[in-house]
Amino acid sequence: HRLRREIIARVVANDLVNRGGPSFVNRLQEATGRPAADVVRTFAVVRDGFALPALYREIDALDNQIDGQIQLDLYQSVSRLIFVTSGWYLKNEAGSAPLGQRIVELQEARKALEPKLVSLLPAFSRERIEERRQGLFKGGAPEKLAGQLALAEVAELIPDIALTARTANADIVSAAKAFFAVSDAFRIPRVEEAARSIMPPDYYDQLALSRATDTIGVGRRGIAVAALTSHGAAADPVAAWLEAGGERIARIRERLQALTEGGDITVSRLSVASGLMTDLTGM
Repeated sequence: HRLRREIIARVVANDLVNRGGPSFVNRLQEATGRPAADVVRTFAVVRDGFALPALYREIDALDNQIDGQIQLDLYQSVSRLIFVTSGWYLKNEAGSAPLGQRIVELQEARKALEPKLVSLLPAFSRERIEERRQGLFKGGAPEKLAGQLALAEVAELIPDIALTARTANADIVSAAKAFFAVSDAFRIPRVEEAARSIMPPDYYDQLALSRATDTIGVGRRGIAVAALTSHGAAADPVAAWLEAGGERIARIRERLQALTEGGDITVSRLSVASGLMTDLTGM
């Protein structure tokens, strides 16, 4: 059809507004500095890479079968996955590869990781996911759907793990093991949970919060890559990297623990923590 591209663009744009909300494009443009066209293309990658239309149909089918607030919670879990993952792509990848290739790469990463994700996670994250799964299931969500959506907060890390694997020239499962070992060593899941509870009082505090959490994420990936490239032959590359770093890394880990667990987390504490993570990646 001679208007095929225009029709596809209209369909994607409508779906973006329906699923991401009318401010989706503006919010991501503001957060990443990328043009609207990049935001729309990235939405398409996330939507198709995570097979979200099928997930939405499962949630839609629960109309009048479960409590309305529970159903809204299910939709919000998917919306968060879309927004967070789209933001990650826009901040960390140029997006120059063909759209179809980007979608397939995400699908393949999911296929390799999703069956193993729970077993690879730190205990803290596993407990959170199980608590979330049980809550959704008891609220009326089908067991399989409850499990999928409980994993959404971890699924949003899959593109970051895939980038870790490519950068370190490692297989994706080894990259995931290193990624989550770093998370556990530096208590990053606890930091991320605390960061989600912060309600910044103004625009600039929100920017500082976003910058700090992004920097911590970059630091985690950098440490995982360093461990895989310098200690890839070890049974536990991250443990070997930590040991090789000796007293300096031990002191930084202690400071991070004091910052993130010694009272309520704040934007300023997160900013200092992100700086410490940056110091580690320069080692």
